[in-house]
Parts: sequence; C-alpha cells; structure tokens
Amino acid sequence: MWFRNIHFYRFEEPFKLGGKQLHEKLEVLPARACGQMETEHVGWISPLGAQGAMLVHENSGNLMICLRREEKIVPSSLVKEQVAERVLQAEAQQGRPVGRKEKMDIKDEVLQYLLPRALVKSAHTYAVIMPKEGWLVINASSAKKCDEVIELLRKCLGVLPVVIPGTEESPESAMTRWLSDEANLPAGFTLEDSCELSVAREQQASIRCSKIYIDEARDHLSAGYSVKKLAMNWQERLSFVLHEDLSVRGMKFDSVVVDEAGDSSLDDEAARFDADFTIMCGELSGFIPALIGALGGVLQRD
Repeated sequence: MWFRNIHFYRFEEPFKLGGKQLHEKLEVLPARACGQMETEHVGWISPLGAQGAMLVHENSGNLMICLRREEKIVPSSLVKEQVAERVLQAEAQQGRPVGRKEKMDIKDEVLQYLLPRALVKSAHTYAVIMPKEGWLVINASSAKKCDEVIELLRKCLGVLPVVIPGTEESPESAMTRWLSDEANLPAGFTLEDSCELSVAREQQASIRCSKIYIDEARDHLSAGYSVKKLAMNWQERLSFVLHEDLSVRGMKFDSVVVDEAGDSSLDDEAARFDADFTIMCGELSGFIPALIGALGGVLQRD
C-alpha cells in the first residue's frame, strides 16, 4: 500500500488511542451497502479488505484506516428527461399546466423509481495516523476527500484536533525561489522536469512546463509569474509534485525503497501489505519533517 497523493495534518494534541481502541471507536460507523433508497453511504472498512477483521491496521505504533464510500449513479440528464415526460403526461391528463410543487413531487417519484435500479460504485480513501510524529496523512488528491475522512473520524472520536500545518514560508514563495536559483534548494531536495506557473493579477493565466530547460521557466518568473506546482525529488528516494496548498501529488517511491519492503513474491497478501506499510511510514516520517523544514519550519504564532 504505497500512497500516491497526500494531504497531511498536524495533531495539536497527542493522539493516545492504540489500534484496538481506535477499532472500537470506528465500529460505530462501519461501511455497508447503500440501502434501497439511499444515494450514498460512507463508513470504515478494514484496510486489508477481506484479509482483515480489524478496522485498524497497526504496526510500530502507526495506524492505518480506510474509508469506503458507496454511491448510486443516477444521471441528472435521465432524471430530467423522465420528469419532463411525466410532466407532459400529467398536463395532458389534467388539461392544465403542472405547478412547481407538483413538479417537485414528480421528481421525487422518479428518484424513488430509479434509485433501486441505479448502478453502484465504491471508492476507498486510506489514511495513516502517526502518533509518535504527530501526523495524520491522508492518501487523496482532493481536499474534499480529506475533509470526508476527518469529518467521519470526528463523528467516531468526538474530537480530532488536527490542522493543516502553517509554515514560515509559503510553498508558493519557496517554490518560486527554488526554481529561480537552484542554489536556494534545501539539502536533500532536487528539481525534476515539470512545473506550473501563474500570474496573481490574471487568475486564468497559467503555464504548464514539462520536460523543459530550467532557464525557460526562469524567463517566465522574471515576467511576474510564480510557481504553483513543482516536480521535485527527495534524497533520490521519492519523486513528487509539491502544490501551493502544501499537498504532495504524484508520489513515486524509488525502487530501492520499494525493495526494502521485502520479497514481493510472498504468498501472504497481509504480510506484503504490512511490509509496504512499515517502509512507507518510515519514509513519510523522514520526508514530511524535511519538507516542513525546507519551508522554514512550522509557523510560530504569537
């Protein structure tokens, strides 16, 4: 289980629950199939899937959890079409225009007819709680998915004191400075071959640069552009794209790191999962503080 896109949050208070205790808390909202008339349902599932009985996978104090979302797909175009057909039928039968409230009632009838017949899709969002380091790391490309995980955790735990870590230097400012002169790069970090630039005064003006010479990108910086996304590498162990919101996307762990997880030919899927989990957490425990440090450290508030 190697994370590809992460948002990470800092615990403002120590997280003190162990794996068994957290499992018991999550049991309040387990994943299940949507009811006949439900449009969606979210809940917790074992990170190991059918291989696991616990809702929390624990190793070396780190806790992996998995949110499962199931939703029914009812195309709005189909609803609109069927509502229009029924409205025409009702107007023909009654000899008068159908009112707004009646149209809403017809729409409800259409949904009640379509929901039990709708296609169902599911999605999983994994997250790791690292109590020793004080991080909640969510494997998701969108902030919306992260908010869903945090909201569900809060429902189960009652309180979840996590915040997006502020840094002394903003990612946008730091990335612009690093791209303008590689001498500014912090130790252990190197640039890779893509970035995205934009101009603050022109919200829609952006330039995506892939596989170009650094000097070409620097020409745009001198024209007033700043960096919104920057492809980088950390210690030749992890390639990633840093975004202006401090999220990290497109993560690729070097083969050397992956090989450290052990023999990929292991027959036991749970053992392979656990080996991957252990190595990944070890990498994240080094990478996240290094990234925060590269941005001047956690913002100190007066």
